[in-house]
Amino acid sequence: MINEKDKAQFQELGYFVTDVVIEPDQLQFMADEMDRLYREGVEEAKATGDSKAVLAAEGRRSYGQVHNRSQIAAEFVRSEIYLEACRAFIGPNADLYWNQAATKPPQLGKTFSWHQDSGYTETVPLAYITCWTAISDSNLENGGIWVLPRSHKWGVLEHENEEPNQQVYGGLRAKCSDYSGAVPVEMKAGQVAIFSSLTLHMSGPNTSCNSIRRGYVPQYHVPGVILKKTGKPVGDQFPVLRNGLRVN
Repeated sequence: MINEKDKAQFQELGYFVTDVVIEPDQLQFMADEMDRLYREGVEEAKATGDSKAVLAAEGRRSYGQVHNRSQIAAEFVRSEIYLEACRAFIGPNADLYWNQAATKPPQLGKTFSWHQDSGYTETVPLAYITCWTAISDSNLENGGIWVLPRSHKWGVLEHENEEPNQQVYGGLRAKCSDYSGAVPVEMKAGQVAIFSSLTLHMSGPNTSCNSIRRGYVPQYHVPGVILKKTGKPVGDQFPVLRNGLRVN
């Protein structure tokens, strides 16, 4: 699934995109789980009677630690493509570091600004891998991702807070003045964009009429990773690979 050309591109550009590597039935299982989480979040908000809470739930960017809320996801994070990526870029021992289900409904999904994943949490060791997985087709119209090739060689950039509004989700935004080399990463369902936690990336709004963009994003790191600013363990710490073998 991952060849030497892919590995070379990862080292040089900070990312690569696989072929379709996930079977349709597995994609459907994950799509159903993502839709369930989204639906439950909206229903919980409606139960409060707070219209602002409902709008927030309908436009929520993502749900984290999905493996704790779904047995299907807990199995999915050990899919062979992820284990192969861990062997190639992490080593024979690897843990799930973080995972999130990012759903962008048509007309509601907003821009998530340029950032590095390591800009949110600096770890020791620093770099890890993000496996942005297209559970449904992801393209320019429905809010697909963009990357800035070679930006993984710049170290951790300074990030600033960005307040949410009708156009952007808010969060941290990288301080970078030139995105002229950015490229869109359009994917069919079942493809995976694998990139360094230091690679700058973003996603646009979903301007489509009826295309839900579903992205599942597991990230992997070495076992025992710690948060730089506290010296304490951080992340999901969910074992997936030991001595090169799948952890069951």
